[in-house]
Amino acid sequence: MLFLLNNDIVELSVPEAHLGARWRTMGCGNPHELRAQDAIDFVRDRVSRALASGRSLTESELKDFAALIITKTGANSIVLTPRADGSLNPRLQDVPRLVLETYKRGADNENADTASRIEA
Repeated sequence: MLFLLNNDIVELSVPEAHLGARWRTMGCGNPHELRAQDAIDFVRDRVSRALASGRSLTESELKDFAALIITKTGANSIVLTPRADGSLNPRLQDVPRLVLETYKRGADNENADTASRIEA
């Protein structure tokens, strides 16, 4: 399953299994006890901290957040937009798979172009 978090896209085969294996490491608490809003708040807060410190999310974090959001909400996308007060406003969506696949191909091509320019 493809998942979009802001401008990053990741692929997970079985989100529930990923979450089951990683929730202790993630620090989100037992996912069976979380409500959908708890999962959204957890992801929003973690992304906000990463942005505030100027670091990018790792592939592992992206997959962890994707697994949590997919499992608890069913959405395959969360976009966190800045508010006037500096906080992030989460917007969940169920984006058609074809749109996500097209976006992923474009991102993959852009990354390949960047890598070839660096090598040149």
